[in-house]
Amino acid sequence: MNPISGFHIVRRRLKGIVSKPGMFRAITSKLFLEFAARNNCPKLAAWLVAWQVQTVCEAIVPGKPAVALTLPKSGFAEDIQYSIVRDGRFRVLRLHRKVLKMIANCFFEALVDDNNYRQDDEAITARKAAYRNFMIAVCHHLVPRLELDVALTANFSFYAEQEFAAALGHFDVPVVAVHKECMKTPGVEPFYEKIYRERKMPFQGRKITTYNEIERRIEINAGVAPAENIVATGAPRLDRFHEYRRDNAGQDQSLDGRPTVLFMSFNEKTGCPVLGRRGEHRYEELDPEFEKINWANLVRNCHRAMIRLAQEYPEIHVIIKAKNHVLAMEALTTGLGDEFVPPENLDVVVGGNSFELIVGCDVLCAINSGSLLEALAANVDVVSPYFDEAAAPLTAPFMVDLGDAAGRATSTDDLVIMMAERALAHPARNRESELRPASVGPLEQWVNNADGKAGERVSQVIMELVEEQRLKTLTLTAPLDTEISAISGKQ
Repeated sequence: MNPISGFHIVRRRLKGIVSKPGMFRAITSKLFLEFAARNNCPKLAAWLVAWQVQTVCEAIVPGKPAVALTLPKSGFAEDIQYSIVRDGRFRVLRLHRKVLKMIANCFFEALVDDNNYRQDDEAITARKAAYRNFMIAVCHHLVPRLELDVALTANFSFYAEQEFAAALGHFDVPVVAVHKECMKTPGVEPFYEKIYRERKMPFQGRKITTYNEIERRIEINAGVAPAENIVATGAPRLDRFHEYRRDNAGQDQSLDGRPTVLFMSFNEKTGCPVLGRRGEHRYEELDPEFEKINWANLVRNCHRAMIRLAQEYPEIHVIIKAKNHVLAMEALTTGLGDEFVPPENLDVVVGGNSFELIVGCDVLCAINSGSLLEALAANVDVVSPYFDEAAAPLTAPFMVDLGDAAGRATSTDDLVIMMAERALAHPARNRESELRPASVGPLEQWVNNADGKAGERVSQVIMELVEEQRLKTLTLTAPLDTEISAISGKQ
């Protein structure tokens, strides 16, 4: 049986080149980029890269705009939207990350990825040097063509962007990592500190912004960058949820008028130690103590609880939101048999943006997901499962704990009852404007954004770098201008 056959899939994100901004251009010029990289033609490469750069927005504030090049990624695009795009002082450009990967892979082939960039192999070191030198030559043409002031990436350690950041720095263009992978529980914190220290190189850019102090601490301890260059600004994308809560207080925010439950599907390794790698298997096999950390029972029982909820409460609309996790989808059908008929009030949503689903539901259930914090920012009720592996001593430290801000279901029966009670109360019809006091602590801890102003903080960090560099350039050119004036007899 197909894992999702028989279910009511209400939205599916189309995948492919047409669904990603800039991807079509990237694919159409792939052969030319590879030719330029393999034959040391930086001017051609610069032209091809510039051709694929798209304008996101123009500055609306009077004065000289700050020109920012962004390298989009899921989640990062929202952070950019609610920081520098909203700021109004930036001309924002976009270059698909695949472009840099195409160039980088000409030098590294399949030998290097995000999680093995730090290597002692002399041959790899030589390839890095060659890639950096080529990108310096590319940036010699690219920087003045785009009039760049700053560049932004979503992660300090993307292998294809390391030497690009160094090359931009060669021309005094600061690179900022608006780092979004920040939900590190106490269980995984030592794991990632070790990976950062042993597998990743120090950041080649100027500044890193993080969602929270946890990630900042890990990066400092691992030597990713000096402490003064890492700033915990918070998650800008949560600003949208704060704004929505304030603007729509007291109104009926429900999706279709029915009491609605939103369950964010997860897989056996969500929030557990994993190490993504290039290649056929996609993930590196870790030490046995890490490999045995998983949510096998929790996945199965939470998904079945949602089916029970839909069956026992036909008046409740149950939505399962999935990222196309095969294991999670199989949890819906395993053991149910081919004769299973899903309830009419059960929908599965695969892919797409979850904003409308979160703000429109009455209660949300998830583990180790940013949606938990987004729901809290919107004053949406949250219930977390604390049974099976989530309650076991070995695996409990790997759960994101929201304290009193979330309901705690201690069994599958408890989960069904709690979700039903909260959905039937229908809080989406009349939420308050003020953030719930219990939500402040978790929002500060995990995303440093209980005030809805993280975007402003990120923008300020970036603009300060731009202004600092402009002042430095002005200071360096001032003596030359004075000398020229003196020679010409002008005052």
